[in-house]
Amino acid sequence: MPRGRPHKPGKRSKSGRRISSQPIDRGADHVQRRRGRFTAFHKGQADQQVFDAIGRAWCVGLLENDRFDPAVLRDVGREYGAGYWAYYEGGAAIARYEGALARTSSVQIPRDRKGELFQKMDALLRDAGRTAYDATQALCVDPYLFPDEDPFWLDRLINERLVKAKEPVCGRLPSPTDYVKMAHALAGLKALAEGTDRKRKSLPR
Repeated sequence: MPRGRPHKPGKRSKSGRRISSQPIDRGADHVQRRRGRFTAFHKGQADQQVFDAIGRAWCVGLLENDRFDPAVLRDVGREYGAGYWAYYEGGAAIARYEGALARTSSVQIPRDRKGELFQKMDALLRDAGRTAYDATQALCVDPYLFPDEDPFWLDRLINERLVKAKEPVCGRLPSPTDYVKMAHALAGLKALAEGTDRKRKSLPR
């Protein structure tokens, strides 16, 4: 008798991989319409990354900086947000969010039962200063349990990028304080990336 796992029936791709018949839950219609506004960015390949606030910030270029790949800052911010709510007992909502994250993102949220990794990251963020700490939490922690909604200041910054991409917007454009808030959040994310030894950009000498 042939050994190995039994062959499962169902449709398969050209490579032989089984195609799941389970429909993908892409969210409510209004959520899909909001995400559709980002098709002008990253050649329309960023759909899987715009399910949360920091993903949308990354998509429109708000995480651009001179030290780290913006995707590194996006992912370390997600890890910090997940670690915060796991440490402070976010419960079932965290499990649902991390399940969605696992299906749509390359970032791996490490198991941190005692909160040791989170405490290290939190200390790094505190060392970056109060303004950086508060702004990073506003980007990564506050919207975590409601990932389809953006903080007002971030929403205004995203609106500006959408206008430049000739995409429809609903709402206001940013004020000078919104740019300052984003700069502080970037400072915090860079401190997290630096302290957790993330790979830097290759910078010109």
